[in-house]
Amino acid sequence: MGLAASQARLLSLTARMHDIEYKAQKLEAQKLQMANQSQQVYQEYEDALNMQKIQYKVIGSDGSAYFKDATVKALVTATGEAKSDYVMHNIATKQMYCTQAMIDAYAKAKNATVGGDATNGFTIAGVPGTYTTEEEAHAGAFAVEMGDTLGASSSYKMLYYEMAECVEERGGDSTEAFIAVDGTVGGNKPNDPTKEEMSQFTSAEYLTNMINEGFIVLHKLTGDNITGAADEVNVAVDPSLQQVADETDLKKAEAKYEADMAKINAKDKKFDTDIAALEQERNAIKTEIDTLKTVAKDNVERTFKLFS
Repeated sequence: MGLAASQARLLSLTARMHDIEYKAQKLEAQKLQMANQSQQVYQEYEDALNMQKIQYKVIGSDGSAYFKDATVKALVTATGEAKSDYVMHNIATKQMYCTQAMIDAYAKAKNATVGGDATNGFTIAGVPGTYTTEEEAHAGAFAVEMGDTLGASSSYKMLYYEMAECVEERGGDSTEAFIAVDGTVGGNKPNDPTKEEMSQFTSAEYLTNMINEGFIVLHKLTGDNITGAADEVNVAVDPSLQQVADETDLKKAEAKYEADMAKINAKDKKFDTDIAALEQERNAIKTEIDTLKTVAKDNVERTFKLFS
């Protein structure tokens, strides 16, 4: 092969070598991207494995106990299943989730006329005893409205103060501070829930997420609601509640994970095959380039010897 032909072939092979190296780098980048996709697919599967839900204890007619998925509506509304009454305070929106009866009792107690004075004590008609402050008198009236004929329930009084604080946080507007979980969607009462709110109140996922993120605080009316207290509780200390693995979508997540990983592995295997083929071609070209360089060197040496 002449010098000109050798040089042309060498240039062609060098260009091809660069093309192969570019394709190999591109395939390596795609393999790295596939590794990232694999990590993302695994993370989604891991999230499904770690999915939790809150459940509440139900006592069956035969006395047996079992747990059901908890929702805002199930815990707040008197269904006869949740043996303890709960009230929920959403500290993010400064709202309380309660029943319409509780909202009506608060409004009636708050609007009750207070008599007396600080010296002799404050009173409200129909509420036994005297109170040291007007607000305490309203709290006593709330306890009476909730069923404590003596108006002395620390449970109901504590709940009244919590509701009053919530109203204050919402600028004094009780229609914004309270949402009647047992209300009618699109109803005529000012505290009726919206369609979106009711969808949240009936979702176990919503309640679990809000409690885990610390946005909802649970208050439980303990004892007989008269001698007990409206204690702040959480899933860890309340024996009527538990948090368990949510396996509702686990099978679906597992099937998706296996299908996605099969696709990723198939692509990864093809990339390996393509890279191996490119490497084999690169080695062959490198060998031919080395041969051409040797031939060219020999030709040059012979030429110079001829004219020397």
